[in-house]
Amino acid sequence: MAKLRVVEIRQETPAEAAQRDWFEKQVLASPGNLEEAARLIIGLITGLLGALFGVLAITSEHPPAYLALPAVRYVSAATVVAWLAALLAALVVVTPLRLVTRSARPDDQAGAFDRLLRGKATALYVAVIAFGLGIAGLSGVLVVALLNG
Repeated sequence: MAKLRVVEIRQETPAEAAQRDWFEKQVLASPGNLEEAARLIIGLITGLLGALFGVLAITSEHPPAYLALPAVRYVSAATVVAWLAALLAALVVVTPLRLVTRSARPDDQAGAFDRLLRGKATALYVAVIAFGLGIAGLSGVLVVALLNG
């Protein structure tokens, strides 16, 4: 194993200290930011599901011609499934979790915080991808509805 040699020790500059403080604040604010983004996705999904069902709603005796197209039915179903997956992933982000750590072990606490942050970030990533797929599906249904309406 190679020996490490200290070349120089110097005092932290005010700019470096400010940057370190900023990063520490960002790390602690990250769970709240992730949860806020998940709440935003939950709200958007709720509204957009209403828009999708509005496009698919049958308001007269004869349903619109585009509803007879199998592609519209399959894309609409896929859109609903994608948004429900996004909704579930977003709910994982905002669901409170119980973390058990040893208070005398800062490394244990840091590891638990890192796992919490990683889990929330992964769930939010899944929610964003599924939400985007749902938006693409809604766009396709709207285009077909406008062209065939």
